[in-house]
Amino acid sequence: MPKVDSRSHGTQPRRWLLSPAAFAVSQGRSVVPLSARSNRMKSVAVPTVFLVGFALLSGCVGKGKYNDALDDLAQLQSAYEAQASVLEDVERQRDAVRQELVECTDLQSMTARERDDLRERLEQTLALYDERSEERELLLARLEELSIIQREEQERNRIYREFIEAFQSQIEAGQLSVNISRGRVVIELPQDILFGSGSATLGDEGSETLREVGEVLATFADRQFQIEGHTDNVPISTRQFPSNWELSSARALAVVRLMIDAGVAPENISAAGYGEFQPRASNEEAETRRLNRRIEIVMLPNLDIFSDSPVGRDG
Repeated sequence: MPKVDSRSHGTQPRRWLLSPAAFAVSQGRSVVPLSARSNRMKSVAVPTVFLVGFALLSGCVGKGKYNDALDDLAQLQSAYEAQASVLEDVERQRDAVRQELVECTDLQSMTARERDDLRERLEQTLALYDERSEERELLLARLEELSIIQREEQERNRIYREFIEAFQSQIEAGQLSVNISRGRVVIELPQDILFGSGSATLGDEGSETLREVGEVLATFADRQFQIEGHTDNVPISTRQFPSNWELSSARALAVVRLMIDAGVAPENISAAGYGEFQPRASNEEAETRRLNRRIEIVMLPNLDIFSDSPVGRDG
C-alpha cells in the first residue's frame, strides 16, 4: 500500500543568536559600552549580521515544490530568531544613546566636536535600527508564506489518507492505486480496465470504477483535479487518432465527462493528454510497457496560497 511521503516538522530548529557585541569581538573590533559616560564621545559600534537563511529571500517558491519550501522553513525560523535578537540589541543601543543626550543637559560646556560625535552616534544607531527592522519584516513575510505552504502539505496528506480509506476495496482489487508524486496526490488507473486497445470508449468495468471515484472527488468542492491520459510508445495512425497525442487526450476527456456525470463540478476538473512522453517504465518489454498505458487523476496543489501570501502579493 502506498505510504505518505511526509516529513516531521515537530522538532525545534537549532538556534544561533549573535549579538552585536559578539559579532564585533569575532571580527577583532572593540565595543564601546554606550551607557558609560566616560566613553560617550567614542563612535558607536555598528554590527553586521550574516544570516544563512536570509539569502533564501532572493528566490520565490516554485509552484508545487512544497518539500523544498518546508526545508527552508526551519532555517528561516532560526534566522528570524537571530534577527530578532539583533534588533533587541540595537534597540537597547538606541535607547542608551538617547538617554545620554537627555543626561547631557549642559551641551554648551561640550565642544562642537563632542556634540557632533554624540549626534552622529544617534544617527548611526537609528539607521541601523531601521535596517534591521526592514530585514526582520522581510523574514517574517517569508515565514508566513512558508507556513501557508506547510499547512497545504498537511491538508494534502490528510486528503491522501482519506483517499486510501475511501478506495481501499478498489486498491485491493487492483483497479487503482493512490500515491503522492511530485507533491501531488495521484489516483492511477490502468488502461486495461478502462479502454480497449486503440480506443477512447470506456468499458463497463472502467465506467463503474470511475463513477465511484468521481462520487468521492465531488465531495472535495474546494479542490481542482486534472485527468491526465498516457500511452505507451506503440504508434497509432488512424483517421480518428493520428497519433498517441490524440488518443491520450480523447481518453482523458472521456474520463472528464464521466466525472462530471458523477457529480464533480465542471469548473474543478480539466483534461490533458501526454501521449507516450511521460512513461512510468521501460517500453522495451510488453510487461513494463503496459504500465505506461494509464489514466492519472491528479489533485492539483492549491496555487492560491501564493497570491494570498505576503511575498506572492509583491510578485
